[in-house]
Amino acid sequence: MNQYDEFKAMLDAYLKKNQKKASYCSCLHETSFSDADALYLYDSSRNDIEVINMDEIAQGAYRNVRFPESNKTEDSIATNDAFVICGDNKWYFIEFKNQKLNQTKDSVSKKAYGNWHMLLDIIYEMKSTNSLTSFPYDNPIAFARENVILILVVSEEKNPTDAKRIHDGILAGEKYVPEFLKKLRKYIYHDVFLYTPATLEQYFVKKFSLLFRRPPK
Repeated sequence: MNQYDEFKAMLDAYLKKNQKKASYCSCLHETSFSDADALYLYDSSRNDIEVINMDEIAQGAYRNVRFPESNKTEDSIATNDAFVICGDNKWYFIEFKNQKLNQTKDSVSKKAYGNWHMLLDIIYEMKSTNSLTSFPYDNPIAFARENVILILVVSEEKNPTDAKRIHDGILAGEKYVPEFLKKLRKYIYHDVFLYTPATLEQYFVKKFSLLFRRPPK
């Protein structure tokens, strides 16, 4: 069993222990849906991979466990849209934003901390099951700085200048990352990336799917 399957087994055990249900297995297309704009940022015609729908966990099972008196979605902890573990055991959080890049800072920063808090809360609650055989329970901060990666995906149409900088940077062997993402890298993550849907597919999904798995049917 690889680390991603271990993580899903742990989630299943968490849900069973707390008598909750969550249909968390998803794909990038489904998790890229923007409620505000009623559209999918990552089109279904693109190559895709299986991911865990973080909102499904945060807005349902987790909120009901930690805040049972609330039935309001807005009371849920803020999390990224998708989570997946690669074949090399790197952990990826993926956030889709159909907005101008300069409007995403506060939301992305808030989700960065909320997301990691929720996962650690679940992981430590289930520690006795020994589901995650290679997780360093003694130092999760060091683990995040060595293994956890954030990918922010923004609309190319709403960010033409940034999209060109992303593309030109890749061609030049450099990485374009705004300052607020660089700060998150210093505090939390091993690395951060800024992509459009097209560059996400080309430089992450296609490489990732060769290493790992296809999306669920």
